Formats: sequence, structure tokens, C-alpha cells
Amino acid sequence: MKRRLFTLASPVIGFAAAVSLAGQAPSPAPASTQEKLYISLESTDNLAVVDLKSFKHIKTLKVGMHPHGQASPASQDKLYVAAEIGGTVTLVDTIRDEVVKTFDVGFGVEPQNGAITPDGRFLYQPSYAGYWQVFDTQKEQIIEYIHTLGIGHNTVMAPDGRFAYLLPIAGGPGHFARESLGLPRTQPKEVTVVDARAHKVVGTIPVGSGPRPGTISPDGRRLYMNVDDLMGFLVIDTAARKVIGKATYTLTADEQAVRSRSHGIAVANDGKEVWSNDVVHNLTFAFDVTVNPPKQIARFAVGRQPYWIMRSKDGMTIYVSCPSSDELIAFDVAAKKEKGRIQFPKGSHPTRMLTVAAPAASMRTSR
Repeated sequence: MKRRLFTLASPVIGFAAAVSLAGQAPSPAPASTQEKLYISLESTDNLAVVDLKSFKHIKTLKVGMHPHGQASPASQDKLYVAAEIGGTVTLVDTIRDEVVKTFDVGFGVEPQNGAITPDGRFLYQPSYAGYWQVFDTQKEQIIEYIHTLGIGHNTVMAPDGRFAYLLPIAGGPGHFARESLGLPRTQPKEVTVVDARAHKVVGTIPVGSGPRPGTISPDGRRLYMNVDDLMGFLVIDTAARKVIGKATYTLTADEQAVRSRSHGIAVANDGKEVWSNDVVHNLTFAFDVTVNPPKQIARFAVGRQPYWIMRSKDGMTIYVSCPSSDELIAFDVAAKKEKGRIQFPKGSHPTRMLTVAAPAASMRTSR
């Protein structure tokens, strides 16, 4: 298997964005950090950097074609970005917003949305080929492969780094036509639980349908996730490893008559709320998760085909990406109203994103 490591000194290219004012436990960012949102512009090789204090697009980084996953350790001084086309992972310095190097060490077919242990040592990187790689960031090599049913796609790391939750998707004929490295294609209806210290599977969580995006509560006790054929999300008790509740969007009769899907989910307001997207109806919903089943408390019309949701570090602002209208929308969680939008260039398709509280240069905390 080809194993290459590129060290890059590529220029950073920015472009203007029209702005109207508007996987970590939520916590206030200290004054010595700069809170930023890194968002993949998936139809390009670009990663957009948005300063969240001013809510402006401030920089663009080249990270490989079709970026589709991001992960940052607790130190927040680094970001790992997976690019589907080319099968690479790029390391970004979040303090200076510069590309450090790109790893091409056998990440397989179309690396997806990974997660990293809080200490920054082990990156759990999924591949469309049907497995997760454990990438040792110090040795800069893959040290373990973990196979699951279905297609490796989304990853959730427990806040304390003890467990990694692997969320493979079921896929369909279009997915299966892609290169698979000879691995069998099966239909997953479960989450795979991995001991993130030993890198071994320790259990599964039956979810009844194909897993989609997931998120976890600040205390790690609840996993919330979208699944195929559910307009809403599941509530999972991580200790018991079982589904204990289900949230369902309130839709009109006309909306119910049009098939849609849920994709994109985040915890807000100190773990008291979960926000989730209805892709086809162009809606985002907020739920109170202090009760079971969760109670819908707000719904918002957003841009076309909302895809991903991310919170601010204090959990009081929610960001929704809408790739089909090339928008990023910010919502005030307490007021339940829109705060502003960023319009990206037509056809750039902003999708997956991550909030990072980058420390000041004098506070660098990881190698």
C-alpha cells in the first residue's frame, strides 16, 4: 500500500463572502482564544475559516478535493481534515490558520468524518471501504483497522476520550458501485462502540435502521443520532448501550407527503437542547431533551437542503450549513431567532464544519 507524507507550504487563498449581521462539550472560550468555525466547501478543495466574533469569512485553506470530515483535540491548536478525492488527511495549524502537512498513508477509499481522542494522539478515521483506521498522530502512521458493517462514515468521540462511537451508513446501489477494496457490503442497523485506549470493539448499540450523523451530551451519558427513515433523532443511553427515546419532527400534512431525511444534529444550551435538520423541507428543529420523549420547542425555515449543524463553544449559538444555497446560518439559542448569514460562492457547497477555540500562539499546548 502506498505510503507518502507531503509537507506543504501552499499559499492560503481567500475570497469575499457577503455577510448580513446576524464532537466537544460546550464551554465558554477563555479570552486568550479565537473562536472560529472551519467549514468544508465540498465541491472544491477549500476549507473556509469563519471568525465567530465578527461572523465573517476570514480565510480559505487548500486541504484536498472534496473535504468531508474534521477533528480537533482538546488543545484546539490543530485540525485534521479528510479529503475524499485523493484519500488524504491534512493537518492544519489553527493558531496561524496554515496547512502544516498532508498525510497519504493508506486512508483508503474516500475518508469520511473522523474524531480524535482529547489528547490528540489517536485519530479515528473512517473510509468508504467499510472500516475505520486508527491513526497515531505521533508516529504518523495507521496502527489499527476496525471493520464494521456498512460504509465507514461518521464518528463520535466521548468527551472523556474513553469510547469512540462508529456510525456506518447502510448505503445503496450508488454507494456500492464505488471501489470497495473487495470488502463485503452489508446493511448496518447498529452503532459500534470502541475502547479508544485499546482500539478494540467492546460492544454494539442496535438502532433499528441505518445510522446517520450523531452527537453526544456534555457529560457523555446520551448519544443523539439521526437514522434512515426517521424524521427526527434517537436518544441513546451510552452506559446501557440502548435506545431509550425518540424525537419526531412536527410536520404539516403536505410536508409529510414529501419524502425527506434527517441529516445534521448538535447539542446546545448546556446539554438541554438538541437541534436537527429536515433536509428536503429546508427546516431546522430545536428540541428540549430534559424530557423523554424530547419535546419540540422551535422550528426554522433555513436555506436549501440543510446538511450539518454545529454549536458555539458556549452552546448558545447554532450554525446550520445549507450546501444547495451555499449558505451558513447562525441562530441565537436563547432567543430562538436567526442572527445572520454568510453567503459563499455559488456552487461551493458548504457542508461539514467544526468549531474550534484556537489558543493564542503563546499558549500552544500540543506538538
